[in-house]
Amino acid sequence: MRIGIDIRHLSNRKHTGVEEYTCNLLPVLFRLGLRKGDRFFLLYNSFRHPLPKEVQDWKYYPNVEITELRWPSKILNGLLWLIKKPYLDRLIGDLDVLFFPNIAFASVSPSVPFVTTFHDLSYVILPNLFNAYRRFWHFLVNPKYLAERSSAIITVSQSTAADVNQFFKISGEKIHSIYLGLDEIFLKSWDFRFQTPNRNKLLPRDERGVKKYYNLPNKPFILYLGTLEPRKNIISIIEAFECFKLKTRSSHKLVIAGAPGWSYKKIFQRAKLSPFKKSICFPGPIHNLDRPTLYKMADIFVFPSFLEGFGLPPLEAMAQGTPVICSGSSSLMEILGSHALLVNPYDAGELAWVMERAVSDSSLRKNLIRKGISYAQNFNWEKTAAATLGVLHKAAETKMDEK
Repeated sequence: MRIGIDIRHLSNRKHTGVEEYTCNLLPVLFRLGLRKGDRFFLLYNSFRHPLPKEVQDWKYYPNVEITELRWPSKILNGLLWLIKKPYLDRLIGDLDVLFFPNIAFASVSPSVPFVTTFHDLSYVILPNLFNAYRRFWHFLVNPKYLAERSSAIITVSQSTAADVNQFFKISGEKIHSIYLGLDEIFLKSWDFRFQTPNRNKLLPRDERGVKKYYNLPNKPFILYLGTLEPRKNIISIIEAFECFKLKTRSSHKLVIAGAPGWSYKKIFQRAKLSPFKKSICFPGPIHNLDRPTLYKMADIFVFPSFLEGFGLPPLEAMAQGTPVICSGSSSLMEILGSHALLVNPYDAGELAWVMERAVSDSSLRKNLIRKGISYAQNFNWEKTAAATLGVLHKAAETKMDEK
């Protein structure tokens, strides 16, 4: 089977949840497809940026071909929006099915079925948390139309599936909920060596190396890791941390790690106004290989996001034996349930109180650590890729039936 995959979103050089999903899923998909005789044709486009290093490595899979375009993205997206041309599948070749790992400007030949992954509908449910540019981008992309046109839809949780059904009026039979997996660096022992085709073996830094490289404070510290944007509710973390420090007089620091997103400057401004600003650290983006060590160094991991499609960071922290505090809303309750401490994301006082419990109650900590490590083992990309490949094959059957 000839399967096309749109990887244009990897050209933005950011590593958010969508890029994490794509970069973890596709190599496993290639390996599983090799056994079934599937060939994969990837479409990449960027006027300024060449293929990222890890994407270049995908060329070494015998069943993968990459079409690399050098069109300015604004021109290509403008054409796709205005005249619905060119058909993306024709830029690659004859396909049985086309896969979009994320919503995007798209136009596909009427005869080619395509599958789209919807990670969340935060832009529909909480539009006030997005700036004008992001709201306009989603308006132009028109996710509802994309959902209606898709032969099948993949969501990363039942929560997002319910949202797609409710807000886009898409039949439940068309929606397939497939959980994400955890990278093996979170599931194996510390001497595990991450290796992809034609890549030298790499090792995560130890605690000393991570502390020095990212200029981290001395332990103990409370950790957040994710994109710095309003949806992640980081200002509430700062407010809760202040309450926690005032009440406990603890020596804990707060580490807010991750790449800047939209409206990130407000987060830095709020931290500067904090009476505990010297105890708040922003180390920036964390290399994938260093994340397990960073999680393990933290006393607790906090993730009070207003809305998530899945929520990989808290699950990654669990796998490293770090107690997790997260929102009791959207997919986080579904995915993490009793394995984390759930809070109201709109109540910074409650978050502060739960922080205190997580730090001081040794029995609670031991229970969370034990349950979290065991639970995290259930999530792997082999399961995700196998289910995804099944959806792609089923969608392709409509074209094969026509033949």
